[in-house]
Amino acid sequence: MIKKVMELYKEKTKKECYKIEIEEGVTPGIMDDKIGGIPYLPVGEEYPVDTNNNPMILLIQINLKNIELENYPQEGILEIFVDKELSWPCDYKIKYFKNITEYRNDLTEIDSGNYFYEKPLKINLVKDIEHMPFSDYRSLDVLTEVIKEVANIEVDGFFDVKNFFEKNGCDIYDEMYKINIFPGNLSGYADFTQSDPRPIKNKEDKVECLVKIDSNLRHDITIGDSGILFSFISEEDIKAGNFENAIVDWDCC
Repeated sequence: MIKKVMELYKEKTKKECYKIEIEEGVTPGIMDDKIGGIPYLPVGEEYPVDTNNNPMILLIQINLKNIELENYPQEGILEIFVDKELSWPCDYKIKYFKNITEYRNDLTEIDSGNYFYEKPLKINLVKDIEHMPFSDYRSLDVLTEVIKEVANIEVDGFFDVKNFFEKNGCDIYDEMYKINIFPGNLSGYADFTQSDPRPIKNKEDKVECLVKIDSNLRHDITIGDSGILFSFISEEDIKAGNFENAIVDWDCC
């Protein structure tokens, strides 16, 4: 019974995305996909600063020319900058340069103080399928729907769903842990150490996860206390290339 429930859950929530993998031993170049380092900035573009007028650090840079995802452009460079101290709420800026032009060569790397990473990391983006984690505020509704379809049983709320799994000899957390959830992705699902902030902050329209970086992506990536950083965006803004309308947030244990 639970096997059928989980198979249908995975089918209903499967999402094509790119998982982030670290390319070890390679120093990233200006145009590379990377975490940290010197960003691509066109000549004449000012370097992003935080609310205290301090230079921000490059969290992630993605060259979209090799990305093949529905609604996403296949050109331009996407960048997310955050304040060096990773304040909460997060102080961030998102840049999208659709047209690649001559870039500034006078920039130096902003030291992250080993807070996010020890050194810039070149990343590879690998196309894959991810499923909705249990921490997503929508997962309980999907499970309720699936249980109705598979077992013809009406469940209402977390404890009903949890009890359904237990009555069938399974732990819901163990089963959800088995699904594909990547520690880093582009356009997959966000994940949380605490709770999904979207319903609380009235951001349910931003259903798409632009980027997720979990501290578990690599041993020397540190986001708070083993936390997760995530960026949300609406489907309409992706289609329009309005990546600057995305929001960035993070949580930790």
